[in-house]
Amino acid sequence: MNRLCVVTGASGFIGQYVVHRLIERRARVRVLVRDPEKLPASIRQHVEIVKGDIRVPTVVAKALCHADVVIHLAACAKAWSRDPSEFHDVNVRAVGTLLEEAERQAVDRLVHVSTILTLPAYRTAPINGRSKFPTPYETTKAAGERLVEAYAAAGRHAVIVHPTRVYGPGPLHDANGVTKAIALYLRGRLRLRLADGDALGSYVHVDDVAEGIIRAAVRGHTGAHYVLGGENASFRELLALVSRVTGVHRRVLAIPPKVALVAARATEVWGMFGGQVPITPGWVRVLLEDRRATFERAHADLGYTPRLLEAGLTQTLAWLAPGGRVRSGAS
Repeated sequence: MNRLCVVTGASGFIGQYVVHRLIERRARVRVLVRDPEKLPASIRQHVEIVKGDIRVPTVVAKALCHADVVIHLAACAKAWSRDPSEFHDVNVRAVGTLLEEAERQAVDRLVHVSTILTLPAYRTAPINGRSKFPTPYETTKAAGERLVEAYAAAGRHAVIVHPTRVYGPGPLHDANGVTKAIALYLRGRLRLRLADGDALGSYVHVDDVAEGIIRAAVRGHTGAHYVLGGENASFRELLALVSRVTGVHRRVLAIPPKVALVAARATEVWGMFGGQVPITPGWVRVLLEDRRATFERAHADLGYTPRLLEAGLTQTLAWLAPGGRVRSGAS
């Protein structure tokens, strides 16, 4: 890939892996980021950087100038925001601005990175009340997809990819929530989990997602949706696999959904007073959904073949261990 490739959200968990893979392919890369200092030196010295906010049209115009390929990863993926308009501004309005500029610049190929949560669940969560409704993240990501679909239907090239539950070496924050949970489990600090009835999720290594995104840019069919997933497992099975690989066994109590919903509502109230909101009732519902997934179309069209879960976890656990991020033992 020797054309100019623009990556938004390049400082994020997945974004950094995408940029590294593009650099390995000797692509010309321009990144749009709010804070260039969040980019590791291994990226900064090989890319052109446009500093700014995806919500500012002039910044988007500068970033996309003469672009051949655009990979759009920037998104508002918080569990909760004190300003509800933030989700719409980033996940919908900014997407519209990006598409308008992509059309003006005659961008050849565009990949929009969405989420598995915009697709129907294999089995819905057995709960009632307002928690049944989509979260602001789900709603706005779906709306952003509709804009991309319309863009493709009008004759421009665009594909949409849907990463599932992503894990792997990287910052242990909410964007890398699976690895963060694993690290907490190994430290003995993950004492509670949701009694989810062993609902399945699709776990995929971040480097496989990055490769899938680039393959979608090169080979994807316009208007197509590609699930970038991996092996299906319940969260309980995931922790059991971690224990088998590491020899570390921790006791984790499964709490009923009703208790989790009450706690989630309490965190929303706490958020109104400036506290952090790690989960909301809507996200409890998400965790209760059976989100098993298949990636046949991505395999057929893109040659996408993710690694097995045990292999990916073994590599991730080896990365976790040297830095003192985990502590061996059992309790």
